[in-house]
Amino acid sequence: TPLATQLPHAVGLARAARLRGDDVVALAMVGDGGTSEGDFHEALNFAAVWRAPVVFLVQNNRFAISVPLAKQTAAPTLAHKAVGYGMPGRLVDGNDAPAVHEVLVEAVERARSGGGPTLVEALTYRIDAHTNADDAGRYRDESEVEAWRERDPLRLLENELRARGELGEEHLRHAEAEAEALVGRMRERLGAEPRLDPDDLFAHVFA
Repeated sequence: TPLATQLPHAVGLARAARLRGDDVVALAMVGDGGTSEGDFHEALNFAAVWRAPVVFLVQNNRFAISVPLAKQTAAPTLAHKAVGYGMPGRLVDGNDAPAVHEVLVEAVERARSGGGPTLVEALTYRIDAHTNADDAGRYRDESEVEAWRERDPLRLLENELRARGELGEEHLRHAEAEAEALVGRMRERLGAEPRLDPDDLFAHVFA
């Protein structure tokens, strides 16, 4: 997966859309580890200077593979980094789906109206290991993992909707069946894709 290299592209897309007069807002997503990369800072700087219609969403799951956040930055939060680039920074509970939606809607509306970019930091937790080659037990406690497992965002959203009377068993079964069918279709489509040519690594490289 890309490590912040996608962010300048998102800014360029947003800038181009603004120049063409298109009503487009780019959503640029990155993990906490990606905020240590130069591309992250370059993208925020360009976006702020151009007042590009882009929203940066940082999924802060507290570990860049095995490196805890405290060893990645001295800033109180990643959202604080927005101040240095002249854009608002918002901190939100990433496991609270309605809260994330509210913050993103506000950021998108601001960008679309010409207000420029926003940096949103969504605090969450990586339940599983980074990869199947990563032994997460070396750098974190199982009790910590279990505590966060109880805060699973899907479970929290389900409980909230049930409490409001907006989600019943039939609706839940239908949603689960739809999700499983979607994943199945995606798996089939990706399985039918041709193998990638390793030589493509060198395509469109000019320096």
